[in-house]
Amino acid sequence: MTMAGVLLVNSNCRTGARLLQDRPDVRLSVITIEKYRHFYDPGTDVELVDSVADLTGVRLAALRIRERHPFDWVVAPSEWSVQAGGYLRSYLGLPGPGYEVANAFSNKFVMKQKLAAAGLPVTAFRRLEALGDTVEAARHLGWPVVVKRVCGGGAGYVVVVRDADHLREVFAEDSRAAMRTAPFPLMAERMVDIEAEYHCDGVVVDGQVRFAAVSRYFAPVLDSVGGVIGSYTLPDRDPEARLIADLHTQVVDALGLHDGVTHLEVLKSPSEYLIGEIACRPGGGGITAQIRHQYGVDLWDTFLDLATGIGVDVARAPRDDHMIQYMLPRPAGTVTAITSRDELLRLDCVVDASITTHVGDTVRGPVDSSTYAGVVVMRAATAGDIDRSIAAVDAAFHIDVTDPARTTVPAGGGPTT
Repeated sequence: MTMAGVLLVNSNCRTGARLLQDRPDVRLSVITIEKYRHFYDPGTDVELVDSVADLTGVRLAALRIRERHPFDWVVAPSEWSVQAGGYLRSYLGLPGPGYEVANAFSNKFVMKQKLAAAGLPVTAFRRLEALGDTVEAARHLGWPVVVKRVCGGGAGYVVVVRDADHLREVFAEDSRAAMRTAPFPLMAERMVDIEAEYHCDGVVVDGQVRFAAVSRYFAPVLDSVGGVIGSYTLPDRDPEARLIADLHTQVVDALGLHDGVTHLEVLKSPSEYLIGEIACRPGGGGITAQIRHQYGVDLWDTFLDLATGIGVDVARAPRDDHMIQYMLPRPAGTVTAITSRDELLRLDCVVDASITTHVGDTVRGPVDSSTYAGVVVMRAATAGDIDRSIAAVDAAFHIDVTDPARTTVPAGGGPTT
């Protein structure tokens, strides 16, 4: 068996780490940070860096690895490592998305620049050199504005600011320290009324979109942080699904992706559909399970195949029903009781379930969109069955936490003390 030399640049993506280690035809080397060293089996060739966003540190680590284990492919599956992966491919002359493409898919300011230049619909935006520039930006954009870091993931680094007084108040909070001090640029966007939010998950081969599945979130994600986050697939013949799939194709063309897996967010305002952002990696939460159960397409295997030069053949059959992915809420605190996977699987509507939180686990607040207790995947034959399926899981799932107060959280309702 011919072994492929693969360098994985990764932070918090456990799935990509596990799948690559399980591939018998891969000789794996890893660049990561100490916090995630435990993702890798004993004997794995690992170099630790202070941050995978530090391109110089990553480059030097990669050069050390090449002296002992040459590699031909670079895989970067986490939002934090996308730029570093592109940088290494460009620097070392390796195949796959180079720095310019990787930066366009991970730097939200550059992304919006390119999309706006291509005539695609995005919210008005401005770069901020410092948080204090938000007031000047709002003179052009209008209050309220959304302030975010241009790099990295997590809704915890996205803040709605109402006015100048609120700006001073919200960024004085201890919970915003990481956003205040992180060495990443900031940007501001005009706040728009959002009626609905969608995601489109695609596969691009030889510059052509070969697969695109459109789903609608239960509610806009920023409004759902700390509560229920989930989505359901739209039928392929649905007019909104066709419109959003077309936007996805135009975004891929504008940003220049040749091969890869994408995750696009689209916002529906009262007047138009707006492109939120796109990533060149599989979506998080329960999205990959949702797509696998609905279409038989494994986005993680596809992503890793494309990233290591293996050809893919993505086939799909049209679907008229809905597949629901439900990210179970995980409030801050220490878990004292939680519904089991087996209890959820007894529900007729449930196709699959995973519980990733256990009694005794502790999470410190605030939570963001990457914090959840597990994922439930459900099938709904009709649009009316969607609400009934969600209600069934709401009634079945409970999680009790302590610290700072004993709290019981039904899946659909939010905390009740």
